[in-house]
Amino acid sequence: MTDGKLRVGFIVGNDFDRTIQFDQEGVVYLEGNNDAGRVLALLPAGEFNHARIHIAPSYFRKARRWNIADIDIFWNMVSDADMHPATLAAIEKFTGELDIPVIDPARAILQTRRHHIASRLAAIDNVHMPKTLLLRNPTLERVERQVEEAGFQFPGIVRRTGTHNGELVGVFQSPGEITGVYGDRRQEYYLTEFVDVRHRDGLYRKSRFFFVGDDVVVRQHIVADHWNIHGRSSREMSNRADWLEESRAAIEAGYDGLPAVTKLALNEIGARVGLDYFGLDASLDPNGRLTVFEANATMNFVARSERGNSRNAAAMAPMIAGVRRLLLCKAAQRATKT
Repeated sequence: MTDGKLRVGFIVGNDFDRTIQFDQEGVVYLEGNNDAGRVLALLPAGEFNHARIHIAPSYFRKARRWNIADIDIFWNMVSDADMHPATLAAIEKFTGELDIPVIDPARAILQTRRHHIASRLAAIDNVHMPKTLLLRNPTLERVERQVEEAGFQFPGIVRRTGTHNGELVGVFQSPGEITGVYGDRRQEYYLTEFVDVRHRDGLYRKSRFFFVGDDVVVRQHIVADHWNIHGRSSREMSNRADWLEESRAAIEAGYDGLPAVTKLALNEIGARVGLDYFGLDASLDPNGRLTVFEANATMNFVARSERGNSRNAAAMAPMIAGVRRLLLCKAAQRATKT
């Protein structure tokens, strides 16, 4: 702690860098890292300081190392286990050698690949978790066998591992119809059951929840006339006053405004995912039942396209309060040990 302020070292990195960027103003490739650094910048300046710590897979082969003498808490923002497994392994070694609390330890992030999460969130009351299969060196014969063994139900969504923002190979009705993946020995793919979550009005909804320690923040609620909802879909609501009002009402009501069965389901999801900080994209039906799309830490909170958007402003205060509580809780854990 310096100047009476807790100092947070936020860890960033990727599997492509061969050098360590020690300059705090230097550029680091951050795809596959979340934006918790920007969230930290939203907190009042009087209580916390923070510094960026860049880790690359080659970190332990370098002569120069980080001086972490004044770091009170680490926050690991390398969040995509598909994209950066080598960096996460280096971070696990780096933080494991130190008696400093870690938000989102690397070993926990490595267990959040889509097929791991699908298994972990299965059989929760009022949660529909579609099955997800990991396809390695896929051939028709191998995929047919995986599908049969898992009891997988088509249609199925195929996406390359490490992709986000609605990027898909396609939606297919059977293993035999899948194209673009068979024979690919370089890439891995996910095959996920497609679930039609249209409401009776023919529209689709996606809500984003952030789990911050023991808090759950309703970050986003998007209404759309297509199923593949992503960031651009939020902007598509701009000419629909009724959709915008539904979105605003959901965010302003927040966690407290959710049905009791939904709160219980979210609490169980938080416990099973096992991270300090992560996001959940899901569809909430009129009975409070959730259909999960994805749950991981590779979700951004401070969306550049939504700055100044009053519809989402209600999520800011609970997020800041939740992050502050999380940091103070981690600091207290360290104080208890010393």
